[in-house]
Amino acid sequence: MNDQTFNQFGDVLAGLFDSMFPALITIAVSLCAIWGAYLGFKWWRSGGDENKRKEAKSALASFVIGVVVIFVVAVAAPILISALSEWMTNNAV
Repeated sequence: MNDQTFNQFGDVLAGLFDSMFPALITIAVSLCAIWGAYLGFKWWRSGGDENKRKEAKSALASFVIGVVVIFVVAVAAPILISALSEWMTNNAV
């Protein structure tokens, strides 16, 4: 595969990803909201049962930590990629 074919293939993949990205984000955020509501409902429905409450609270805490980690990665990745790209451009051999 020569460089021109590789670049064309990369452009097609980038265009496909760019066209699907908003829909994928919408689906992911919707699923996240539904799952968060389910966990909140599970915690609320645990009533006086201490084991169920502890399990639901643990699941809810894990959910929040996961969402925070995903958000941090989503914010940090483009910044890191941009910085590395600039560094590689300026320090080309």
